[in-house]
Amino acid sequence: MKKNILISVCGLAAGIVLILLAVFVFTGSTTLNGACYGIGAALLVLSAGNLVGASVKKAVETPETLKIQEIEEHDERNIRIRERAGWNTVRIFTPVLCACTLVSALAGAEVYVTFAACGLVLLVAGLSIGSQIYYDKRL
Repeated sequence: MKKNILISVCGLAAGIVLILLAVFVFTGSTTLNGACYGIGAALLVLSAGNLVGASVKKAVETPETLKIQEIEEHDERNIRIRERAGWNTVRIFTPVLCACTLVSALAGAEVYVTFAACGLVLLVAGLSIGSQIYYDKRL
């Protein structure tokens, strides 16, 4: 738990530093300025959210709720529901991603956008195949 808080604090500090760099150092370069703003803002918000979530979770957690959570996490029905939800998500997401890739290629979008979408299609396919091989050996 303390490791997560340390990571969140470091992310918060890095986000603030990146935003300050965007404001004071990279004023002339729009690419670096935008990248520092975007990454800094994302780090700042996500780290702050993790810190707030950790404090709320710490205030609400009791031994009873931890025991119930442990039982629910390892319940076979919930495991099967998560597996089915993951499978269904990939089954729906893959054609949608392929369609977006095709539309970006045909619409004349920037080449890097089309390549990024193609890379995501290949990543999803690779993860699906890799997961099947992994679980086939494990089970």
